[in-house]
Amino acid sequence: MLSPVGLGAFLSDAELPACLGGWKGGPLDGNKSNSYNVGLALRWEAGLAGMEAIRHISDIERTNLSKEWASKIEEMVDSNEMLETFCVERSIVSIRIKKKVGGSDWLRMDEARSLFRWMTLDVSHVIENYDPGSEMMHVLSIPMFIGQPVNVSEEHAIVRMALGVESLLAYSSDKEGTLFEDLQTVQKLGALAKYFDALSENGI
Repeated sequence: MLSPVGLGAFLSDAELPACLGGWKGGPLDGNKSNSYNVGLALRWEAGLAGMEAIRHISDIERTNLSKEWASKIEEMVDSNEMLETFCVERSIVSIRIKKKVGGSDWLRMDEARSLFRWMTLDVSHVIENYDPGSEMMHVLSIPMFIGQPVNVSEEHAIVRMALGVESLLAYSSDKEGTLFEDLQTVQKLGALAKYFDALSENGI
């Protein structure tokens, strides 16, 4: 469990708390290649940079901005015929995706992974063959990045939109511009769900 192919790939002896003293002196302690957790240090550097960037915004204002943003995204999602808000946790909006217009079945984990990948691609050339002149063509051509899918049950998975430090700063200074980009993200999610079968058949 503590070998380089187990927890040793993520932890070093330095990260072990006192309550796990029995683990010390084992593979984690003797694995020289894992003596320094570079990944953890880099995440802390990024986290500290983010905290520094938003320190001028008060806790109350950050909370209010996050609630306001999440409420706007929830409205966008629930207005799309292919999407539904699954839950909202602070600045994270979890979304489940319908398989068909008007249907009650949702994308499962393997299908959500495909949709997650398609979000990062220009798929407009595929849809052009199925729906020439679609008003969604421009949106489908833009690479977009969302939270990775999460398996909720055997029946469905979710994807997530979140307000990170950079997007919080953008929203605080330009709400209209930020929400326009978010709307495009929601529109692309819905369009990918609508054309899911066509994209799958083309091996995208």
